[in-house]
Amino acid sequence: TATDAAGNISGAGSASVVIDATVPTLATVTITSNNANTSKAKIGDVVTVSLTASESIQTPTVTVATQAATVTGTGSTYTATYTVTSSTPEGSAAINISYTDDAGNAGTAVTATTNNTSVVVDATVPTLGTVTISSNNANTSKAKVGDVITVVLTASEPIQTPTVTIASQAATVTGTGSNYTATYTVTSSTPQGAAAVNITYNDASGNAGTAVTSSTNS
Repeated sequence: TATDAAGNISGAGSASVVIDATVPTLATVTITSNNANTSKAKIGDVVTVSLTASESIQTPTVTVATQAATVTGTGSTYTATYTVTSSTPEGSAAINISYTDDAGNAGTAVTATTNNTSVVVDATVPTLGTVTISSNNANTSKAKVGDVITVVLTASEPIQTPTVTIASQAATVTGTGSNYTATYTVTSSTPQGAAAVNITYNDASGNAGTAVTSSTNS
């Protein structure tokens, strides 16, 4: 109780102190990318780490690929985001999360997800190491109506199925990984002259290679 200068007596206070010796933990930690392939990230893609703590914590400090992430959230649920740049280290995007609860108890830093998710940073543009063109004509450098022109290509890394035109016509493409074959059957409407080739392609992360318009064996 307390008495003021006029003699008024106040009631008993209700202040209290909560003793908290429990160290917080992170129950769930996941990582994903907004890339079409959520386990890949190229320049400009956003990598997101989502975490849920065992109790209310202060805003955690999060790094993604050794770079500081932007953290939002409250209570026990937070999200950290990082946008990949040209200076982001390539490879598996390491994470590091440090955190304390509202009482200041520090949790053990977390460096792995709880669901085995991962994101690989890939800023390397693919190239085509070899590109060959031939015809099934007796003279493989010639093609008449009904002949099949084949373009065989090998990329510097696994790529998505490329888009190939031969003599300005869409070719049929088969293959996987870094090796593909494109075929086109000559028709009466196929433009005559040197059969121009155009190949556009992206790697698994979506990095676009420079379009190729000539063979490497010409």
